[in-house]
Amino acid sequence: MFTIIAEKINMTRKRVRKEVWDRNANYIARLAKAQEAAGATHIDVNAGGDPAKEVDDMKWLAEVVSKAVELPLSFDSSNPDALRAGLSVRNRPGTFVNSITGEKERIESVLPLVKEFNTNVICLTMDDNGMPEDLEGRVRITDALAELLTENDIGLDRAYFDHLVRPASTNPGQAGYILAAVRRTKEKYPEAHIALGLSNISFGVPGRNNLNRVFFAMLAAAGCDGVIIDPTEEGMMSTLLASEAVTGTDEYCMNYLTAYRAGKL
Repeated sequence: MFTIIAEKINMTRKRVRKEVWDRNANYIARLAKAQEAAGATHIDVNAGGDPAKEVDDMKWLAEVVSKAVELPLSFDSSNPDALRAGLSVRNRPGTFVNSITGEKERIESVLPLVKEFNTNVICLTMDDNGMPEDLEGRVRITDALAELLTENDIGLDRAYFDHLVRPASTNPGQAGYILAAVRRTKEKYPEAHIALGLSNISFGVPGRNNLNRVFFAMLAAAGCDGVIIDPTEEGMMSTLLASEAVTGTDEYCMNYLTAYRAGKL
């Protein structure tokens, strides 16, 4: 099953931030339901509008989104107290902690939560030296995080690697490293998963949807099995269905045909 973590409930977005601080539950619930209807498998919840309010905002968001949809949530924060606040409200099977890195401080603060709440975890390939610019750096950190999780009795089937997509407009050639990292990760750790922040590829260019859809198809062909996207964005879910049909992941195009008959393409 392809994992679609829906990204729109994020308080770095001005409109979302305003509605959360106004405690407009109806607005947030509509966002969650629209993403669920579009094909999301998880709803990402980011309460990072103001560090002083993040814990309370995360708890409120978790309560509102939990009532609106049945999907598991992805709690998105570098603040362990905010993560705990969200997990304490809603921790159904499939819940994500977003995220851990190879940074010592992040490991010490986030890894205990993953173990305590028995969650999935998004693993960003960065460490105390920063974000790698090449394939080798991403591979090295992937291996280190895989070893860390295994040593802590966290199955790699709960690990979702994010090899950190960089904008095509400012980092030419980085997409090639991502595709290679995805293939290598799936080959060496077949039980592990991928969950990339796909739309970063189009940052800073017009017609972003064109780049997003093309890169989505390329990722699916490389063996990627999860992304963090806006599933309501035009053509994104159609691109996934078509990609899976072409690559044979969707045998005999059954999911594609079902979606077509339902008017979803």
